[in-house]
Amino acid sequence: MIESTTHSDAPSAASLDFTSLSGVIGAVADVERLRSASPSSFDAASKFWRVPMNSPHLTARMKELILVGMHASVTTLNVDAVERHIRRAQAAGASDSDIVDVLVTIVAVANHALYFSMPILQEELEAAGAVGVEDDPYDPQLEKIKQDFMESRGFWNTDREPLARLIPDYYHALNDISTESWRNGSLTPKERSLVCIGIDCTVTHSYEPGLRRHIRNALKYGATRDEILDVFQLSGMIGLETYIAGARFLGLED
Repeated sequence: MIESTTHSDAPSAASLDFTSLSGVIGAVADVERLRSASPSSFDAASKFWRVPMNSPHLTARMKELILVGMHASVTTLNVDAVERHIRRAQAAGASDSDIVDVLVTIVAVANHALYFSMPILQEELEAAGAVGVEDDPYDPQLEKIKQDFMESRGFWNTDREPLARLIPDYYHALNDISTESWRNGSLTPKERSLVCIGIDCTVTHSYEPGLRRHIRNALKYGATRDEILDVFQLSGMIGLETYIAGARFLGLED
């Protein structure tokens, strides 16, 4: 496991108001110029940021780790926001191990597309009279991999079975990366489940099967309704990224 260290440039928790949008914007733009351009818009955006960040059900550390996951997910991949929330997570007490745990946990999200693609390939192979997945020899090792996955993750996704049969080497590697943080990571299963809920409920992904599984698991691990609702609110804050990003370009003609 990676040693826990704090980034030397990370702000301290004492110096950071996690509920303030002004602090976020101030890192990239002139807050007063943005405020004067539309005071009412600035007030509305600040309130929209403040409400989820001020909610008491999740710690600042957990909120920031969830935001790291949301922004680092391949479906979003907002590099500026990833850096921002890693620094804020460190200031809130997250270790390097916690952050790497999140980054490894979200790697396999790209394979949700394969769960959509594989059935199409199977249908087209059958239509063309080619060999289908049911004709491929069954690898007895796959049953052990399935059991290992279930022990680590607490569920099994049948969408993975065509991958296991058609591209077994890839599937073995996918299984390893999909269970790595669950076997060796520093977050608790509840915390990691909340990160996964965050990934699957974002506007850039909205993956209903995974969202159901991760909510079910989070509840099993002790998460409350209000904690999950906090995750949903954090996902809505992604909409403010256009406002934050655009603010830096005000006054470029000067």
